[in-house]
Amino acid sequence: MYECHKVPMRAVSKGEYVKRKADAKTVYIRGDYDRATKSYSLIDCDDMNREIFVKANKVVFVGFTY
Repeated sequence: MYECHKVPMRAVSKGEYVKRKADAKTVYIRGDYDRATKSYSLIDCDDMNREIFVKANKVVFVGFTY
């Protein structure tokens, strides 16, 4: 089974690895907070040009083996 556990995005430290779903293949690195959109940036580990923004209350998964 998966070792992931759920946390809200605001609890993730900058530079920490996250997944959007427990069984997702794509791994992101938490980036900076954008005050204009009130969201956090997630940078794809496999493609540094791909970046998504998620709100602070969005649930993400951390604590997995990468």
